[in-house]
Amino acid sequence: MSIETETGFATRAIHAGSVPDPTTGARATPIYQTNGFQFDSVEHGAEIFALRKQGFAYSRASNPTNATLERRIASLEGGETGIAVASGQSAWLIVMLTLLASGDEYVGSRLLFGGSLGLMKRLEQRLNIICRWAMPTPASIQAAITPRTKAIIIETVINPTGEVVDLPAIAMIAKAHNIPLVVDNTLASPALLRPIEHGANIVIHSASKFTIGNGTAIGGLVVDGGNFNFKDDKRYPLISESWEEYDGIVLTEAVPKAPFAAACRLMGMKELGPSMAPILAFMFLNGLETLPLRMAKHVENAGKVAEFLEAHPKFTHVSYPYLKSSPTRDTALRICPNGAGCIFMATMNGGRKEVNTFISKLKVFSHLVNIGESRSLVSHPASTTHRTLPLEDHKIFGITEGTIRFSVGLEDAEDLLRDLSEALA
Repeated sequence: MSIETETGFATRAIHAGSVPDPTTGARATPIYQTNGFQFDSVEHGAEIFALRKQGFAYSRASNPTNATLERRIASLEGGETGIAVASGQSAWLIVMLTLLASGDEYVGSRLLFGGSLGLMKRLEQRLNIICRWAMPTPASIQAAITPRTKAIIIETVINPTGEVVDLPAIAMIAKAHNIPLVVDNTLASPALLRPIEHGANIVIHSASKFTIGNGTAIGGLVVDGGNFNFKDDKRYPLISESWEEYDGIVLTEAVPKAPFAAACRLMGMKELGPSMAPILAFMFLNGLETLPLRMAKHVENAGKVAEFLEAHPKFTHVSYPYLKSSPTRDTALRICPNGAGCIFMATMNGGRKEVNTFISKLKVFSHLVNIGESRSLVSHPASTTHRTLPLEDHKIFGITEGTIRFSVGLEDAEDLLRDLSEALA
């Protein structure tokens, strides 16, 4: 029996990618808090640096603790290989710079986390990496594709609305045009949605959210699905053409199952350097062990909170996709049958003054801009995560001065509803 491929999700969340330490027998993955690794000989070091032999040389590029996390997230997402980096934002950056260079074009969703949108716009301003903006619908993405398109980038569950995109339909469009589909799966996590099973090629996570689950570490993850054929594709020279500084190695030949991940490691990790500290990888590994249990509770609580808010006269709109009133409910049920997560927006009557009064009275819900923690959180997108976006983008999201983003945690649902009731009163 293969732990990585032939066991259930909960078993893999605990065991995938790890073995007892061969030296000490430690069952939990050790924290290899070291910069460098000793070579057996000069030739051994040379072989590793030339990529002719696997091994660890310097923790900026790889580390045994990080490698365990990378194998585990790849197993949970159903991909070939993972890459662990310093933040979700750096995961986005190395994915985009591995696929795209100055003058290249890609199709990007207009509905994304504010930080992702900011990065995409900055790359266009500074590096001329051009985004053809589209709504995350099959028709809009199809219309935005041109002969110059080299990638499609979307979120599976939209931050902050919580809506679920029609991933299989978008994946079919990407496949028909032979374009890699990159998806940010942070809000769903692999416990609720595994994009590679629906045709995605590359998956991104902000591990700072549901991966860790308690708001104590910043990190990012990239998973190479191994299901896009980069061989001899001159659109992606870092993946399909030779690296002269590594004796002319071609990654599609040297690492045929996951050449994209190999390019991310060489360019993104060794050259740009947004590495994850081993102690943080250890923390993320511990977080993943309880991921399926936590996500089930998040979904249960989120449904109760969303129904409460929708029924309250002080709220005009709740975007949670599992509500019977949601226009995207059928899509959510089809693609995320076990729940669409716990992030959504709710808009109050009035404006910022009403929101300020409400938030100031909350005792169980905390007011901060992270999401995916064990504790329940609220934030005001118009003045925080989406404040730098133009008002036109606010309208596309449905964000107003009265809009609140909810991240529903793991507390007793009765306490969450009582907290909301008392604050609203």
